[in-house]
Amino acid sequence: MNCARCGALLPSADVPCPFCPDSLASATQNSLDEPTGSTRERANSRVSFAPGQAFGDRYTIVEEIGAGGMGQVYKALDRKLGKPVALKLIRPHVAARAGAPARFRRELALAREVTHPNVCRVHDLGDINGVLYISMEYVEGQTLDRLVHSVGHLSPRQAITLGRQICAGLEAVHERSIVHRDLKPGNIMIGRNGQPLVMDFGMAYQHGDQRLTDAGVVLGTMAYLSPEQARGQATDPRSDVYAVGLMLYEMLTGRRPPGDGIALPLALRESGERCPPPSRFAPEIPAALDAVVMRCLEREPVRRYASARDVEQALGQAGTALSSGSAPLPLARRSRSWTAVGAAVVAAAAVAAVLLAQRRWTDGPAPAGPRSVAVLPLAYEGPKEKAYLKDVLPLVMAEGLRGTKRLQVAPFASSRTFAADDDARLVARQLGVQAVVQGKLGVRGGRFDVTLRTTADDGRVLWTRSADGDIGGVLPRADQLSAEMAGILGAEGTPSRATRPTQALEDYLAGRALLEGWDVDRNYARAEEAFRKAIAADQSFAEAHAMLAMALWKHYRETGEAERAREALESAQRAVSLAPALPEAHLALGIVELGRGRSAEAAAAFQKAQDMAPADDAVCRRIADAYAALGRDAEAEAMYRRATDLRPAYWENYNSHGTFSLARGKLDAAKSAFQRVIELRPDSDIGYANLAGTHILGGQLNEAEPLLVAALRIKPGAAVHNNLGFVYYSTGRFDEAAREFRAAVEDVESSNRWGNLGDAYRQLRRPEEARQAYARAIELGSAQLQVNPRDGQERAALAMWLAGAGRCGESRKETDLATLDGAANPTVHYYAAVASSVCGDRAGAVRHALRAVEGGVEADVRTNPDLKPVLGDPALRKALRS
Repeated sequence: MNCARCGALLPSADVPCPFCPDSLASATQNSLDEPTGSTRERANSRVSFAPGQAFGDRYTIVEEIGAGGMGQVYKALDRKLGKPVALKLIRPHVAARAGAPARFRRELALAREVTHPNVCRVHDLGDINGVLYISMEYVEGQTLDRLVHSVGHLSPRQAITLGRQICAGLEAVHERSIVHRDLKPGNIMIGRNGQPLVMDFGMAYQHGDQRLTDAGVVLGTMAYLSPEQARGQATDPRSDVYAVGLMLYEMLTGRRPPGDGIALPLALRESGERCPPPSRFAPEIPAALDAVVMRCLEREPVRRYASARDVEQALGQAGTALSSGSAPLPLARRSRSWTAVGAAVVAAAAVAAVLLAQRRWTDGPAPAGPRSVAVLPLAYEGPKEKAYLKDVLPLVMAEGLRGTKRLQVAPFASSRTFAADDDARLVARQLGVQAVVQGKLGVRGGRFDVTLRTTADDGRVLWTRSADGDIGGVLPRADQLSAEMAGILGAEGTPSRATRPTQALEDYLAGRALLEGWDVDRNYARAEEAFRKAIAADQSFAEAHAMLAMALWKHYRETGEAERAREALESAQRAVSLAPALPEAHLALGIVELGRGRSAEAAAAFQKAQDMAPADDAVCRRIADAYAALGRDAEAEAMYRRATDLRPAYWENYNSHGTFSLARGKLDAAKSAFQRVIELRPDSDIGYANLAGTHILGGQLNEAEPLLVAALRIKPGAAVHNNLGFVYYSTGRFDEAAREFRAAVEDVESSNRWGNLGDAYRQLRRPEEARQAYARAIELGSAQLQVNPRDGQERAALAMWLAGAGRCGESRKETDLATLDGAANPTVHYYAAVASSVCGDRAGAVRHALRAVEGGVEADVRTNPDLKPVLGDPALRKALRS
């Protein structure tokens, strides 16, 4: 057991921490991520707001993004500023403490005095209906402690880059005669552009203001105190320098100094105890960087660096050792005296602030040009029938760039998930590339115009170009643009030229969209048809042969038609023969071989695909999906993790892993993965919708509802409407359920969604509307069974729709067939239980409900209104309790 306040190891939860005396409890807690008070006290004083709820006349709550002992932090829309902000809502029992409002006003006043790109801006302080709040700059990203925890430790170059910017921000704080006094990784936010911001001035002290704490009182988070703070003595900028040393040590090693695993803070150790240099735990750390960290951690302030500026300069010089003797990037400065202690400190001038905000630190000569690039789909304006060109042109240009010797090009399967107007720096970071190509395509009256822009990962625009012409010449023009771009990027060799007929490319991309669900529901039969058309237009189209193999294999997996399996193998082999260096060809062959039970051949094919695309996380995801489809979970898990390791900031890797975990009933793992999706791409509905689905499967309907509402606000979609309808239906809100189910079927039809709508109308006693909805569900379900008559789950669903329509004789027949084909599927038994209950077969409903619960479908059995009549059965009640 560790102390929640300082991290000290405790023998049990009942023993008070010897390093955090009760007399100091209120003084040592002021940061939002530091818990305080009992769990019961915190729960009773929690102020909660749902997504979309108004907070006063100015703010609309978007989502909760953090919580701790002080209160909660919400992302909110500030209607006055017209942009998102972070709202720190102070718990009532904290706000009621003596001096608390004055401290928060001081935090606002101090923070407003500092304007710097590495310091978080605070906007407003107020009280709305008794809730004290602080409004501050909203930063997309994560705290430094979470970053370090997620990667283990940072490289010396990363630590220097972040450390210099933190010191620059701290320097601006010190310039205002302010000592922060609570610097720690949890108070450093790393934006999604990699820029750190110093936050939380709740403990700060400015020379000349009225002291709000008595002399000798310890302020700050115990693990990051300086020795003088721990002794209750006066502080100055060198106290913050000590905290910088602690953070650098932790960044470089993943450990708090002295690194021995004992939670007693360094400041409270015996004065003679020596702290080992960080290189003890990370040998790659150069001696110069060791020396900077150890000087920051000197126990006596006089032996430390005198200012944050000195630390920043020392870090720059240490970085020189990593860059073959090149000089560190200079900063323009102006001096200012430190009036409180007479020590000279200086602050960054405006030009330096701009440098910090707009570029990354580099120690050494700039590279000749980016070595990796992603080409995104284009924004499009024009007739719908030509919209495919927004994907064709990027695909042609990406293939051309991939043909050069120097450039690595992100797979289109990854880059196509981003929009043309996304922030290029964030896209580059998530895809792990150094440059991003974006643009806009217009088609009007048989002519096209295209505008392209290549942006470096630091925000510099490297190249822009516009072109226009007859639509028939768009692909040759894409070749020319690709060649020009390759030259600007410093590529070696001539880009390959697009030789595919336009129709072949169009059909190929349509097949990819159908098979992988880019823009439409997945449909292997229509994808198969599209790939065949592409091959008919160009017999040498190896990529189309590879994707046809995957579509055919999916067809075989769905229907059991042996001919499709043979065709899949032939198509994969044809792809390999046409393009032996094409990763997708070997990937397709591996998927088919694995399905055939030829593990050695599959492993060899997968290895070739990975050798040809060593940094392609999309290849790893496909391999993982193949293993997952055959129930080889250990291999699937390993490949999902490999995809994440290759591209740790790319949301789709976590989404795929989360989907896999969810299908295996690993709800905690799925939740963790989908939460990561939300962190990495909070402007997308996918993470919210999938996390909500995980809560639904866990029976946590109240947690699912706000996530679904948030997802709909971002992007309305059939699946989200359907799931929100399920939540309303399961909680007896049938009017709202009918509304959502209706929206779902109006967007994308399916038997399941029509059946759900029928259920809602039946519960509302609207028989004619229920009959019509059930009729459509039955029609679609029967058609699906024509494709795969042995789909037990679809047949059991059909039994439910028949029961709802009052056709109980037919329902019983389908139930019997479904439970033969899907005897091991708990969802089949759940559907059968509902069908039996609706038709008055209590014994059958109990029997199937028991099988469903035994298979893990417990939440649905508990919440379905049609099963309420059988929940009192002793055997079922016992099963649900266990």
